[in-house]
Amino acid sequence: MTRIAPLLAAIGSGAAMALSLPLVVPWLSLRELDPAGWAGLLAWVALVPLLWALGQARSTRAAAGLGFAAGLACFYVAIHWVSHAMTAFGGLPGWVAFVGLSALVAFMAAHWALAAAAAFAVRRALGWPCWVHLPFIWTATELLRNYLFTGYPWANLGYTQVRALPVAQLAALGGVYAIAFLVVMVNGALYEALVAWRAGRPLPRRLLAGVGLLLAVVVAGGSWRLAVLRAELAVAPGIEVAVVQVNLDQGAKNRARDHVEALLERLVPPTLLADAEGAELVAWPEAAYPAYARPSTRSFATGRAALPPLRQAHLLVGAATLEEVRGPGGSPLFRVENSTFLVGPDLAVKGRYVKHHLVPFGEYVPLAELLPFLKQVVPGMAPSSPGGALNLLEFTGRDGEQVRIGSMICFDAIFPEIGVALARQDPDLLVNPTNDAWYGYSSGPYQFLDIVRLRAIETGRSIARPAYSGVSALILPTGELLPGSLEVGPVDPELAPTPQEPSRLLRGRLPRRHGLTPYARIGDLFAVACAVLSLAALAAAWRARRAAASR
Repeated sequence: MTRIAPLLAAIGSGAAMALSLPLVVPWLSLRELDPAGWAGLLAWVALVPLLWALGQARSTRAAAGLGFAAGLACFYVAIHWVSHAMTAFGGLPGWVAFVGLSALVAFMAAHWALAAAAAFAVRRALGWPCWVHLPFIWTATELLRNYLFTGYPWANLGYTQVRALPVAQLAALGGVYAIAFLVVMVNGALYEALVAWRAGRPLPRRLLAGVGLLLAVVVAGGSWRLAVLRAELAVAPGIEVAVVQVNLDQGAKNRARDHVEALLERLVPPTLLADAEGAELVAWPEAAYPAYARPSTRSFATGRAALPPLRQAHLLVGAATLEEVRGPGGSPLFRVENSTFLVGPDLAVKGRYVKHHLVPFGEYVPLAELLPFLKQVVPGMAPSSPGGALNLLEFTGRDGEQVRIGSMICFDAIFPEIGVALARQDPDLLVNPTNDAWYGYSSGPYQFLDIVRLRAIETGRSIARPAYSGVSALILPTGELLPGSLEVGPVDPELAPTPQEPSRLLRGRLPRRHGLTPYARIGDLFAVACAVLSLAALAAAWRARRAAASR
């Protein structure tokens, strides 16, 4: 039991942390179980069992194992839905999908193992309490997970507090990393109090009071920011925006080029309606255009999927582009890019943005030249090419002023540095065209929505989010949703209650805001500082252990 109890505590800790994120359990409900986000409170105590387990560990290796077990529990619960895309739409056997999912989960859990091992080493050598060093170490590992092997920062602990709006405003100062830091610090302080209580010692009242005061300051500061920003947004100039949600499952989307007319019937009528009702910008989801465009396309008024002209609205078209290029030896190759085109009312193209950060094994195969067998894992995939510059798109608004748009296509939005790079160019609006149909009725679309809400807070910008099938939303710079955000559509034909559900239109006025938040100015400086301090603490621990061994 002395070995099993810490392991069970670690597993329970990871599972509890996952439950603090948005959750959908299809056999209970096809919608989110806790839309208000009360489960986010679990995050403030969820790490305590893991910290207790680490206190029972006898070696750095054992501590890493406990951290890895906790990470596996967290990420299996949090992102189990990833395998749905592999089986339902990728045609892979269940066991292959499970292997792929497990590889991703193991990669993510390895960062929890690293944090646990480093924290154990520092505490053993220097005697520092958890609340002193663990927040820095954990933040450093979250930063590492954002970049290592192209990165996959999903389920960063900071996202557990997106719906606690006063706390979420901390992201305007230090990004998602600052919130994760605070969550870990509170857990560390509660663990120290638990240790004192179990040992019969007086509770560390000063520590608890200090951490409580810090949390109160964050809440008060966030509440103040919300009040000031809401007043500012109420009188700020705005732009009438509409987003179209197609509401087809991924299987139907994959056959879109065989049913161009049917797809246009879902896209064009709501677009024309929004135009007639005064929208200045209508945004389509990621790759919603039902035919390949060319990178050099100058107009969408002609061709197999020609669009009708609009009265006044500009249209942001999500489209895959295809062009033939010459490969090695002059052999013909096809270059595919995931793009958004800004189109004027006359359907003339005003600019194009190409997705910057591609999805590994979804849009390209990592190490495909060195490990060619990997191509067999995703046999039906057309490799895409990433975009280079993070450029803005511009058009002249109804008031005669230029409207500048930053387009974060799907996966782009999970990386805070992309939002920061766009915000530094001073856009009026950010747009996140996406397609969550891959993940069925699951937690995925709701978790993604919370990620994008935090991007709005970090950048201080409104975000329009058109989802092919998923959660479409109009998001304010406070992270709040304009009323009327759309629910998940029939993204899975086996689960959808109404497979013939039509496309839908979401309209609203989003404020145009300028200037930079502190986070947009300094970027990941706070997280980088945490990484430097973590390395310094580990170096001090190594020297202390070496000195003790030489005595």
